[in-house]
Amino acid sequence: MGSFSELLPEIKKRPTLYLSRYSIFDFQSFYYGYDLARNQLGLPKNEQDQAFEKFLSWVRSRYQIQTTQSWASLLLFHSVDERDALERLFDLWEKFQNQDTSQTKSAIDNPVMSRL
Repeated sequence: MGSFSELLPEIKKRPTLYLSRYSIFDFQSFYYGYDLARNQLGLPKNEQDQAFEKFLSWVRSRYQIQTTQSWASLLLFHSVDERDALERLFDLWEKFQNQDTSQTKSAIDNPVMSRL
């Protein structure tokens, strides 16, 4: 079984193949089902799955709102509708990956500065 982050481009290309509707809440349910299946199979979280969890925390901190609402609800609050919220999630995932890649590249290019 691959990682959830490897599924994201496939879901983005053809969302209704994986989700019943083009909806942030259907995506959230799909993600929770994926996570539950991995747990029930006794599969440990790999690095890519941990990266997606960090991304979800990053989304919450990005909006700087202290709430008990889910990350999906938070995205919907800042979107026009559920479809727009799902598109926002995909856009934010790309930004998160680019940010993470640039930080890694910076640490490789300048290992002394990355330790400061």
